[in-house]
Amino acid sequence: MTIQSDFAGASQKSTALKGATDKLIQSSSITKDTQTTVAGNANAQEAITTAQETAKKIAQTVFQASSNLQGVAKDFEAMDQNVANTMFNSLEGLGK
Repeated sequence: MTIQSDFAGASQKSTALKGATDKLIQSSSITKDTQTTVAGNANAQEAITTAQETAKKIAQTVFQASSNLQGVAKDFEAMDQNVANTMFNSLEGLGK
């Protein structure tokens, strides 16, 4: 009988989430038209800035969540190992 958590799987998924957010966290270069006086141009510039800031905040939150996922997986692995050791030690004591 084996009690085993899948820390490697959780770590792999956490790393994939972090990798996916890297591009959103890094500032991308978007050229804004500051010369055109067409109605709505100022609103478009503001919308672009807001979208970039929002994407960055979302990416940072997902990045933190992936770090938390890895931490929880590590804790579960330690707890599973502790439970397994306790169970097996108790079973050995019954055999004596």
